Amino acid sequence: MNKENQIGTVESYLNHRRKEKALCLPLIDPVNQKLDSLINTVNELEKNGADALLVGGSTMVDVTFLDDVILKIKSISHMPVILFPNNITGISKNADAILFMMLMNSENTYYVVEAQVLGSGLIYKYHIEPIPAGYIVINAGSAVSHIGHARPLPNNREIISLYSLAAKYFGFRLLYLEGGSGTAEPISSNIVEAAKKYFNGLLIVGGGIKDKETAASLLKAGADGLVIGNLLEEKGGTERFKEISNLLKSY
Repeated sequence: MNKENQIGTVESYLNHRRKEKALCLPLIDPVNQKLDSLINTVNELEKNGADALLVGGSTMVDVTFLDDVILKIKSISHMPVILFPNNITGISKNADAILFMMLMNSENTYYVVEAQVLGSGLIYKYHIEPIPAGYIVINAGSAVSHIGHARPLPNNREIISLYSLAAKYFGFRLLYLEGGSGTAEPISSNIVEAAKKYFNGLLIVGGGIKDKETAASLLKAGADGLVIGNLLEEKGGTERFKEISNLLKSY
């Protein structure tokens, strides 16, 4: 077998952790970070049950600062650092892995395949582990929907089922359903149930998850892991993150 097609260390770790519990994947947006305060943030996340850290966001970021953020994280934590790129500027040589994503419902071929082609050389050069992933934006009005030219999907089981089947047939091993950064409306359990029925890899859900009740509904519907982002920047967010993380241990 070609070694390039084998599951890497970070993906194997995620699969192993999933056998024990649902995955807790906090998202750190470098745009919103200050290196001085990053230490406390990462320590709190690790102490409260994070399995790995996603680093990235919807808007542009300085690559040098991205490198510095990841170096700082790795100096204080043993958690894998996984890139969540919005473009080729979201690639850092210091990361452990990258969600090598196709924005499946983008109307711009740049986000479907062209950015991935441009970034693949850097991923190869820096020996970053790629995790093949389908990425679907559900809700309209979010930054990622605007930047990625995504045509948001309606709350329709048949349509999400077809997208999930396509992700499976493409060979993606992870499917990320995105409600959108800062969205007030998280993805419905109906959508998650439909996706889980047809996709047999890791099903990750993010966007608008700010309390354990929302988290519970998504986990019951079949989510293998949750991405928590904006909650971490809100007042009282750390405590609510801890509640969600504790809930993940029972799924």
